Amino acid sequence: MAGGTQVAPLFAYADGSFMLRREFDVLLKRLLVFSGFSPNVFKAHSFRIGAATSAALRGESDAQIRAAGRWASDAFRKYIFVLHEVY
Repeated sequence: MAGGTQVAPLFAYADGSFMLRREFDVLLKRLLVFSGFSPNVFKAHSFRIGAATSAALRGESDAQIRAAGRWASDAFRKYIFVLHEVY
């Protein structure tokens, strides 16, 4: 949403309809196995964690992150992982 972008599904079909979570789960598992990665390590939920963290690092507000992730509460805050350097 920073820079004037619109909130839209990350994964959509050519006709504009969005991919359902169960469809994404199946596709992600197939791609992980094909690539030699364990489907037990990476899940669709990893994308929500990464998206919330990325948005926070870009300086997006809590309201923007909440809207983009379709969170009704501030639960997204537990997904934001920012590493701080120790000097």
